[in-house]
Amino acid sequence: MTSDPHTAERYTPQERRARLRAFADRMLGHLEDLAPPQDLTELERTVRVGLLIERLYARVDIAECRAPPPPLTPEQEAAEAAEAAQRRAEHHAYWVDRVNGLRLMREAEEAKTTQPAPEPKPVPVSAPPVYTDWTQDFEGYGDEDDDLIDDLSDEVMAPASKPEPPLARVIDPQNPLCAPVQYWRPPERPDYDGG
Repeated sequence: MTSDPHTAERYTPQERRARLRAFADRMLGHLEDLAPPQDLTELERTVRVGLLIERLYARVDIAECRAPPPPLTPEQEAAEAAEAAQRRAEHHAYWVDRVNGLRLMREAEEAKTTQPAPEPKPVPVSAPPVYTDWTQDFEGYGDEDDDLIDDLSDEVMAPASKPEPPLARVIDPQNPLCAPVQYWRPPERPDYDGG
């Protein structure tokens, strides 16, 4: 069973893109070599060919952007492996330094807390304080008038305030849908002072 020559892949994708670009370059060169158009039909034909060449270039550019990167050579693979190993080593060294610094800080703090505390200075012993009735130190204590009323029976009492009437509730009887809704209206307040 033989494969159809029209469907078989004759070129790799890289070769196909390179050949399309070369073909577009040749077409552009031939377009530039043409004589300037003399009438409207020649002008239209030249513009169409130019647009077709531009479309070819755009398709080749898009195909190149979407193409996977070419495989790396052994030298490039070795260089990338060395660079990755160097990055790993730098990362490891950074964290080793960081952990060692934290360990040293912790040990310094522990050393501060494990040092014996300085001995407290002895407080000089003095005679114990003597407690006295301090009211005897003031002359005439208890004889002065402090202007406070000691007996409340002779005091004039203010009249008890009258309780305010409750707030009036007004229910709207016109609209039965609004009947449960209550509107609160403060009652008229009597004038207690007369003025």
